[in-house]
Amino acid sequence: MSNIVKINDTDLQVIVYQGQRVATLAQIDEVHARPEGTARRTFNEHKHRLVEGEDFYEVTADEIRTQSLGDAFAPRTAKGILVTESGYLMLVKSFTDDLAWQVQRQLVTGYFRAQEVATPPKSARVRGRTALEQVKLINFVGDAIKNVPGIRLGRLAAAKLKAFSEQTGLDFSDFRRALPALPLDQMVHLNPTQIGQRIEKQTGRAKVSGQAVNKVLLALGLQRKVEDGYVLTEAGTKYGEIHDYKAENDHSGLQIDWYESVVNVVRDNLPAETTKRKTSSSPAQSSPQGSAA
Repeated sequence: MSNIVKINDTDLQVIVYQGQRVATLAQIDEVHARPEGTARRTFNEHKHRLVEGEDFYEVTADEIRTQSLGDAFAPRTAKGILVTESGYLMLVKSFTDDLAWQVQRQLVTGYFRAQEVATPPKSARVRGRTALEQVKLINFVGDAIKNVPGIRLGRLAAAKLKAFSEQTGLDFSDFRRALPALPLDQMVHLNPTQIGQRIEKQTGRAKVSGQAVNKVLLALGLQRKVEDGYVLTEAGTKYGEIHDYKAENDHSGLQIDWYESVVNVVRDNLPAETTKRKTSSSPAQSSPQGSAA
């Protein structure tokens, strides 16, 4: 833990855990110039949406001591939270000021993706398969899903390279760095409710529900309805992508995550806001005084 990365004029200590770069909640507050405890409150509020082992790790005092993580946490910390790149991007969805956008790009490209760990984490291999057979299987799965609307080929390629490393022990970091950087507007993923909230903030409209947003997305042909929700259309892949999810009840499936760029499109195509006029409760109040019977 001797490396230092400068992000937003802040010296950020590099932390590596489970073979990948991670960050503490305190570091997120510091680099985003947020009051102490902001990231912690956001994490606690949305923890049920995050996946432990993928978006974050909860480390014990023993791990902090034995894995040289002591510099990352306050002395005698009983347990700590380490956030991965995916967890970080989910936590800072609510940080929408200009500085936040700038810091997000710096932190993703200059910290999380700046250096691949030389020795990738090992994963369990399918019994009886050689490394070459594993690579062929990974390629087969990747080719099978690459034409699904909303699948990003750059992300698919990165996932395949990561799987290759895990199965062969070879370092594919140079190949991963050659992949194009994720556009800034695609770093923030929104659901229909959050899109409505963005529009309310921009326009001062009354509540824009997720249901209203879904109707606009359907009318524009950016999504279509299926039995258990919505899926992206070919036109919709410009504004969103497909992600898998797993709910607390173990129900899983696919969901659409929309990019920031879709907010203006939905806003400009919402029906005009209607205002209900107040009517008098009594006929007598609406009649001129002294009118003839």
